[in-house]
Amino acid sequence: MEKITRMTLEEISEQIGISRTTIYKVLKDKGNVSEKTRAVVMEALEKYHYVENKNARNLALNRQYAIGYAGFRSKSAAYFSTEVRKGISRAVQEFGDDGLSILVSEFDLENPWQQLEEVERMLAQGAESFVLAYSDSRVIEEIIDRLENRGCRFVLLSRDLVRAHENYYVGVDYYKSGLLAAELLGKMVSGKGRIFIPVTPEYHDNQDIQARLKGFLDKMKGYPGCEVLPAVHDLMEGDAIYRAVSGCVNSQPYLSGIFDLTYRLDMTARALKDLGREDIKLVGFDLFGEIEQDIAAGVIDAVVYQDLSRQAYLGIKILFEEMCYGIRHEEKKFYSKLEIVMSENLCYF
Repeated sequence: MEKITRMTLEEISEQIGISRTTIYKVLKDKGNVSEKTRAVVMEALEKYHYVENKNARNLALNRQYAIGYAGFRSKSAAYFSTEVRKGISRAVQEFGDDGLSILVSEFDLENPWQQLEEVERMLAQGAESFVLAYSDSRVIEEIIDRLENRGCRFVLLSRDLVRAHENYYVGVDYYKSGLLAAELLGKMVSGKGRIFIPVTPEYHDNQDIQARLKGFLDKMKGYPGCEVLPAVHDLMEGDAIYRAVSGCVNSQPYLSGIFDLTYRLDMTARALKDLGREDIKLVGFDLFGEIEQDIAAGVIDAVVYQDLSRQAYLGIKILFEEMCYGIRHEEKKFYSKLEIVMSENLCYF
């Protein structure tokens, strides 16, 4: 004897291993869903006798879900804001018809406490959850204390806290990105020569840069024929980076590679071009318009890339599903994959 029961979308989702968001797209005949997935969903809806509650759905469609994004603007990393906004636009396009709205605010790195003011302003405007990209650990701790006291959920984007927390992180494993960069550079220089590392001033307060450098140095120990020169810190302005790289190239005849940690890979590449030393292998991180030509030309040999647009989209999606559907993910840290971009595959990014 078969027991016939009506199941909720949540139960059907768990039964067939397909997200509620995808099932809802099939129900509404919207979005990009493969025919195979659509067939699986329709079969499950029929098998479990699912009947949509139109009144409940109409009420849900009238419900607005406001998420605030509070991130930073930086002259040295302008691409960060550009890529994050792409992810925000994608989320609004996908979930806007279901009531999602996003309040966007950015603060200057020179005034990190402005982020706290912007969060308070968005709270006053009705934001219920937040995606936060921060620069100052003191400020973000204050923001998190206030959000947790209000019962607000949040996603930390691209940079996590050192201490444990009950909310979400979406980003990459920066230590592993350093390991990957070292493996690339070590093989490119055939395990010999001297390696130079220019570093941004943000290193002192940025655990991500610290993790990248630690991963790089740890992995380079496996290349005993390489001598890693002492890192040169506090290089912020383009001219300072250019001079530091030029000075090192001119004073180190056995320099074979550079791992750039300045956020201004374009200036390091310019120095190598002006000196006619494109033979020195150059590896950095992230991908932005100013360096694409140098990657294509082989001046920059490789970058370790993280998809910031995808991360921003995923952060918003996680919060929206929690707010709209009541889905809470047991996993709190979502690491996006690291990809290597070189001249040969640049066209795919």
